[in-house]
Amino acid sequence: MPIIEVIKNTVPGGVLCFKYPKEDFNNGAQLIVAEYEEALFMKDGVIEQVFSSGKYTLTTENFPFLTKLQSFFISGGVSRYSCKIYFVNTQHHLDQKWGTPDPVTVLDPYWQTYFQIQARGSYTVAIKEVKKFFLKFVGANVNATENDIKKNFRIAFVQNISESLAEYISSSGEESIVVCNKKKALADGLKGALHDILDEYGMELINFYIETIGVLEDENYRSVVKMRRERQEKMFSREQKLEEARLDFALSREKSEAERYISGQEAQADYERMKIRDQNGTNGWARQEMSNILQEAVKNTGTGSLFVNAGVGLNVGKAIGGMMTEMTNGNNGISTPESLLHSSQTNDLICPKCNNAVPQGMKFCGQCGSPVSKPKVICTSCGAEIPDGMKFCGQCGTPIVKPPRTCSKCGAEVPDEMKFCGRCGNRME
Repeated sequence: MPIIEVIKNTVPGGVLCFKYPKEDFNNGAQLIVAEYEEALFMKDGVIEQVFSSGKYTLTTENFPFLTKLQSFFISGGVSRYSCKIYFVNTQHHLDQKWGTPDPVTVLDPYWQTYFQIQARGSYTVAIKEVKKFFLKFVGANVNATENDIKKNFRIAFVQNISESLAEYISSSGEESIVVCNKKKALADGLKGALHDILDEYGMELINFYIETIGVLEDENYRSVVKMRRERQEKMFSREQKLEEARLDFALSREKSEAERYISGQEAQADYERMKIRDQNGTNGWARQEMSNILQEAVKNTGTGSLFVNAGVGLNVGKAIGGMMTEMTNGNNGISTPESLLHSSQTNDLICPKCNNAVPQGMKFCGQCGSPVSKPKVICTSCGAEIPDGMKFCGQCGTPIVKPPRTCSKCGAEVPDEMKFCGRCGNRME
């Protein structure tokens, strides 16, 4: 029997376990173990030693366990050893296929109906405990390959994947159609269910992938698709209504802001006009407003208002004069109803030009100098006073000659059709 000097694995990488064909070797032989494998020495059915990657010189000095393997036969003065040597492949075994041969019945947590789901994919495994793997998985099948993994774990994988898949989807709280699109999250959830199966045989699940997963198009599926379509249409309609409501609100707000802006501009314009009218300190703005109020009161004589009770016609004019007196005497330009009533009972006159109160007996306004009353017409024949509008004297029948119209500023005669004095430019009232 030849003596073996170098011991190493010579089979392809797809083989999980390889038994070295020879069982005798001499003391000092070289053992070569690649990085993707480990070597087991077995004697009489017992694993004596496990070698990881590296190069070893097999002597009793280096490895005392070899004394148990030493043979009584000595060839050429060199001791010989006898044992079985196995090389176990520890690299990653990729693209191991899996799939559900029959549909998995799953309760959809959202629609509360049952769906039929099928899935397939692949996984990657590696051997992490060589001794445990050899004893529990390899056994007498010393030439085990990757196909043995698929064959031996197919039923266990299908059972655990089906149960875990149904449990994961039912507990997700989402629609099954939505969960099936989350392949990575679903694969990570199923990976833990397969770990214990492989760990029992000294193997490790490195990766787990879902290639395809979907719901079979049965009656329940078609009903749910119809309901989902109707729901999406309702949601779209609601979003449209909300968008229209938001647009209407925005337009209404812009319109309201525009109206407030216009109102503010008008108020500012009124304020500026008030400032211009009150530049001479005569409270012209307030007088004009109160004059408008009194005019309205005169028009509405049937209302029984305070102003009517105080008298209309000349009494209203007197009330205006009283109002002006109150303004100029420190009442901040605002006359109270009592002051208006009081002024209606006085005999003050009102300037027709500036609305200032003029005491009884004064012929000219003390504020602007305008005449407060028309000059009396006297009959040239008998000296009797002629009332306004009379064309003949009521005493003697003499025709009345209207006195010439004169400028109040310079005294020049001004024709009736003229609005300004031709000499000084004064405006004729």
